[in-house]
Amino acid sequence: MLSARRTASALVAAIAITTLAACSDDITGEGPGPIYDTGPPGSEISDEFEATLGPKITLEFDITGAVTVKGKATATAPSGGRGPLKTCAEYAQGSAERYTVAGELDEPVGAVGVAMDMFISGYAGPGPYPKNQLAGASGPSPYIAVEDAIYSNWSEGATARASTDSKGGGSWTFTNVKNRHEASAPDDTISGTVTWTCRKR
Repeated sequence: MLSARRTASALVAAIAITTLAACSDDITGEGPGPIYDTGPPGSEISDEFEATLGPKITLEFDITGAVTVKGKATATAPSGGRGPLKTCAEYAQGSAERYTVAGELDEPVGAVGVAMDMFISGYAGPGPYPKNQLAGASGPSPYIAVEDAIYSNWSEGATARASTDSKGGGSWTFTNVKNRHEASAPDDTISGTVTWTCRKR
């Protein structure tokens, strides 16, 4: 009988402590702490957050030469520093006479890690642009990084051109872009095309 009373007393004490802790949260106003978006992709909160990031770009790579890159990846449309974009048409117009190609990809291309740094200088809206208007934020020439190799030097006879459309899509075609590592072989070059399309999330 004594054991049962002790058990009951312990339960009453535990309930009292829990109640006091809950009341303490109400009194201090601290509440349960931060609430994080841990919902699965496609949940209401995740969709609301993703919608603030701006349009989604799908890029397709067809590159051959010293390395081969074939496949697709996605990225967020870069805004050029004005805050997130709202539409693909807004992306197509560029900003401050510059059009920046999406280069921070959401995933590898196939099994290959790829990143890009390319913008069109003197941008005047959708249309074709020649090699001398293609540049990179980290140097005079744009680059494509494939794993540890960074292709950015124009080899002799290298060509490049880009074009954009009013829907936020475009393409970049190049030949004989050389690995910028000083010890790279003369034939360590790539050629190919990167195309992209834009869609609202």
